[in-house]
Amino acid sequence: MVVSVMVQVTGRYVFRITPGWSEEMARQFMIIFSFIGMLIGVRDKIHIAMTVVVDFLLKRIRLAIEIFGKVLVAVLGIMMSINMGLLFDRLRYNRLPGTGIPMLWIYIFPTVVGILIALVIIYQIYEHFKYGTDEAQAEAAEALAASAAEGENA
Repeated sequence: MVVSVMVQVTGRYVFRITPGWSEEMARQFMIIFSFIGMLIGVRDKIHIAMTVVVDFLLKRIRLAIEIFGKVLVAVLGIMMSINMGLLFDRLRYNRLPGTGIPMLWIYIFPTVVGILIALVIIYQIYEHFKYGTDEAQAEAAEALAASAAEGENA
């Protein structure tokens, strides 16, 4: 992406002409990076969540609501994959004008990310059944890290 933007800026301000592919490639890389960020956010549980109401509930109810929220995110990933898959058929002969890349390749990445999101969420739901709420999992991870640090110091 950096190379694409550098070529575009250099072409625009130095040579007064820009290649047709540079802006298009920068946009495609930005889209890919956005989907990678989405996947990392789901994996690391750093995405935006409304926890104000959930924090005041009992632990059993909190666990059920957390699982329900994760099921909704998994459904989002699955629906994203299904809908991107439907676009494969409709756009398989279209090409990007600047690079000539088939549109089919552009929709493969969001499809794969949707499947990966669903798989990550399924694993997180398994962890909920095994270890409890997100808060309990974080406490267990901290305790494990503290015991590992003590083991290294001994």
